[in-house]
Amino acid sequence: MARWVVVVQFGNGEYYRVEEVTRFESTLEQARATLYEVACSHRPRTGLRQQRREVFRMEDGDAYYVHIAGMVSTHRVFYRLAELAWSTGAASAYPQ
Repeated sequence: MARWVVVVQFGNGEYYRVEEVTRFESTLEQARATLYEVACSHRPRTGLRQQRREVFRMEDGDAYYVHIAGMVSTHRVFYRLAELAWSTGAASAYPQ
């Protein structure tokens, strides 16, 4: 099985962050399903009181653009799926 990570990219102005949401081992189809679940449910900021969420699929299902309207602010984030291509370390960071 392949090793995957879901990352979220967000920010405003010239300040952008990329954070890992989850790491796991699975098939491509399972990885895409996990990405979709994360895009539909993950909160990029604690305390966010979501009023509306729109999830747009991009790049053959390996990325989603998400527009979240909150009580006070609006968030626009990208969720991306990445497959591990090479590593010098052991796979201990992935659940069994």
